[in-house]
Amino acid sequence: MATTIVLGIVSIGILIFIHEFGHFVMARAVGIRVEVFSIGWGKGIVLFKWKGTKIQLGFIPFGGYCKMAGDSLQDELTGSREEYYSSPPINRILVALGGPLSNYILAFLLFSLIMIIGYQINTYPNRIILANPKDIGMQGETPAQKAGLRDGDIIIGINGSRVRNWDDITENIVRNALKKIKLEVLRDGKKIEVTVTPAIDKSTGRGLIGIYPWVDPVIGGFTAGSPALKAGLMKNDRIVEINGVKIKNQIDFYRILDESIKKGAKRVTLLVERNHKRFTVDVNLKKTPNDPLGLYFKQIKYKSPHYPLYKSIELGFKSSIKATRDTVRGIVLLVGGKIRAKTAIAGPAKIIYISGVIAKEGFVYFLQVMSYISIAFFIMNLIPFPALDGSHIVIALYEMITRKKPNLVVVQRIQAVGFAMLIVLLIFVTFNDITSFIGK
Repeated sequence: MATTIVLGIVSIGILIFIHEFGHFVMARAVGIRVEVFSIGWGKGIVLFKWKGTKIQLGFIPFGGYCKMAGDSLQDELTGSREEYYSSPPINRILVALGGPLSNYILAFLLFSLIMIIGYQINTYPNRIILANPKDIGMQGETPAQKAGLRDGDIIIGINGSRVRNWDDITENIVRNALKKIKLEVLRDGKKIEVTVTPAIDKSTGRGLIGIYPWVDPVIGGFTAGSPALKAGLMKNDRIVEINGVKIKNQIDFYRILDESIKKGAKRVTLLVERNHKRFTVDVNLKKTPNDPLGLYFKQIKYKSPHYPLYKSIELGFKSSIKATRDTVRGIVLLVGGKIRAKTAIAGPAKIIYISGVIAKEGFVYFLQVMSYISIAFFIMNLIPFPALDGSHIVIALYEMITRKKPNLVVVQRIQAVGFAMLIVLLIFVTFNDITSFIGK
């Protein structure tokens, strides 16, 4: 847990630092004096001074901030162009854009780096099995059933893009909630096309059509303290029957296993095939409901190509655009009431935890999660809400259009109210994060 939290704090801290560094660089570029650039929050230890700027290490080792001359009524304003509110509005717009754009550029570079170094994922084949509507909280037929998909279908293309594995399927479905998509399906050796409209999971905003990966019941490994391992099972063993019932895939297996647990069974009998020989094994059940046998089924490994620099830049740019579009659409769905805010919005605690969990999976995963959160930083900070960068842009645009200086007292009061509202929202989402952890 400690490692997870540390990795989460590091990843989010880097993104905040890059954001503030963008403001710093842009302020210097347009001639606005930066009084303090802090690595970390709060008053801290001054490391050195550079061209009139104190570079300091804050006492809270997380994120950072950029204090500019004349950005507060408490400052002694002289009217110099080195002061924030005395600088031309176009300069203030550039400074406000500096932070979000730095986050966007970072995401683009990270996406490109992922394409250069390549990645490996554990996934499943692109063969599917239909979900029971009740199992996924749906009434009536699922979108997959309505579209005429069948157990055993192999999805080989979505909207003209090639599908190589289960991750390709989920990636296209989750980002297309409530939008029609065309599937190219291989069924009994023949190619057919079907159109399906993914429903929306109101708790997350993800699209879903009601399918699972078809996973052959071949053991891929065991978890700690595995009863299956103690009973003599081995990797690559194929489970043919459970409690005398034949199974074809993991859905069959877990359905029968769940029924046995509900009936109070303490053990199950498995018919296993190993090296073309079959034998039965009795396996005791653990009390852990999510892992009663301590085994998992075999996955496939997918390795991405190592793209050259020019291709990586192209794919990195496309990934950035795609992530931006997905984030904006998520916000629109949230505002439109299509998604439940309580479950869909993640606060600092949850973001740090999720970032840490994903980062532990490997370096590429660490880069990927930072890319997506950096895109979210880019978009959220451009919202014209008081205290966010978007509000500074709006104020500067007002001045450019009306050619009137805004009343700084009013501006500061509005910004203070906005900041207070953000703090209240921060407390709410943090409390929501904590209650969601407790619920788990």
